[in-house]
Amino acid sequence: MKQILIFLFSVQLLAAQQLVKTDIFEVCYSTNKQQPLWLSYEVECHSGGFSRKGLNFKKDVSFTGVTSDNADYYKNVWDKGHLAPAADFNCDYEKLRATFTFLNCALQHEKLNRGPWKNLEKYERKLSKKYTVQVKVVLEFDANSLLLETGALVPSYFVKILSYNNRVEVYRFPNDDSVWHTHFKDYLIQDDNPIIDGCTEVYNR
Repeated sequence: MKQILIFLFSVQLLAAQQLVKTDIFEVCYSTNKQQPLWLSYEVECHSGGFSRKGLNFKKDVSFTGVTSDNADYYKNVWDKGHLAPAADFNCDYEKLRATFTFLNCALQHEKLNRGPWKNLEKYERKLSKKYTVQVKVVLEFDANSLLLETGALVPSYFVKILSYNNRVEVYRFPNDDSVWHTHFKDYLIQDDNPIIDGCTEVYNR
């Protein structure tokens, strides 16, 4: 009986996570948390000029699971944080549009999204002028992660891993207002490379 219960739990866990590959990013999405677990992409653009006017986050109709939606972000401190930034794909309008999906959206504190995270995105685009830049974003959940009344779970930390020119830089940010008026380089962590392989929930601290 114990082995059967373990098997059923494993099946439910796998069913609650879906690996999705699009033209611009790959994401492991948790339907239980209604948030990505990780997302990876390559920076394609550093100076695009298309307008975002009229673009809003939408559900990916090809995705069968539950995602976050507008209700999770209504009148609170949580921004609809792009994981694969719109500006990184703004040299092609269709790719720009493709970033506006809830598969590419996370509950990110406004002070993080509009502060050091935004500046780190500018930095990766600056690097892409000279190098091929691979990026992986990992969302950390723990016992302190806030469960919203709408059903989505707020990540406690955001980790961004930049790989370029045989170098790896790892940044880890608390998802709260403490990051306001700080520099993204304050969150560079040494000798720690939490790269995730596969679509599993192993990266929970």
